[in-house]
Amino acid sequence: MNEPLSYFVRYKNTVDETETTHAISTFNTELTNIINILTKLDVDKDTTELLITQQQKILEDIETFSNTLDTFKSNVEKILRAEESSYMVESYKIYENGQDQDNSTYILDRSLFHALIYRDEIKDAFLQSIRTNSNWQHPGLFIRPEHGEYINEMTASDPLYVMDETKELLEPVKRMWNAKYQSRVRYDLIDENRDTMFRNCPKGQLGFVVAMNFLNHKPLEIIKRYLMEIHTLLRPGGVFIFTYNNCDFPIAVKNFEKSLYSYTPGRLLKSMVTMLGYEINQVYDEKSTNVSWLELKKPGTLSTLRGGQCLGQIINSSQK
Repeated sequence: MNEPLSYFVRYKNTVDETETTHAISTFNTELTNIINILTKLDVDKDTTELLITQQQKILEDIETFSNTLDTFKSNVEKILRAEESSYMVESYKIYENGQDQDNSTYILDRSLFHALIYRDEIKDAFLQSIRTNSNWQHPGLFIRPEHGEYINEMTASDPLYVMDETKELLEPVKRMWNAKYQSRVRYDLIDENRDTMFRNCPKGQLGFVVAMNFLNHKPLEIIKRYLMEIHTLLRPGGVFIFTYNNCDFPIAVKNFEKSLYSYTPGRLLKSMVTMLGYEINQVYDEKSTNVSWLELKKPGTLSTLRGGQCLGQIINSSQK
């Protein structure tokens, strides 16, 4: 294949959008209407039977056309899977190199100058998902808070765990709230070099987890590790929302080719999450801006023994 994979994915998406169901239904309806009209006009029986036979032949030919199209789609899918194998390998190499080269300053600057979400309506949709799932009755975990634009919607969580890979990446959030609220926040580091990455996070206790612009930079093998471990941290009925680079779409593949994000096909990721025991609550894809997220649920009913919470005002340090 001479063209980059992003071109081929765009080609495949266009092919997948073609279908014959409407054509078959329309032809069958229109031809049946014609035959019914002629029948009411007492057209001779031989002509009517000939038209019915020809109608059936047309429908059979369309079905043959449809089967040929389906075979073509299947072949395109096989070619894509064969071609993307090298991208999967390259994605892991980029991840390994980034472990050494992407320092905290670069990551924080990237979130400012190359923001994942830059349209208000998409931001509102993501914030609404956080608001819907965050409450004071269960502990919550926010992974990669960046400069704190989204984490404010989780301050009801009690306690709120905030985690990233370095202390420097947590500093912007540590300057956000007053000292009283900061005492309720549990800051900690994620360590992918350990078997247990979230070593100080309670198992089976979290009601809600958010990973924002974090797994976008992880290859599929590493995302699987996070999915498995977070599943053990969630309560039954707990929810995990995370953004990722959905390479079922051309713009996401192109961004991987620019080394901006990892190569993570949505079709493979969705299959993975169900095999790992999650239910998929929501799928969000904005193809034109390359924003995708999954809202997953650990099977069960979210319950709590807490009966109430003292209310107080959370004040950003800048308001003091």
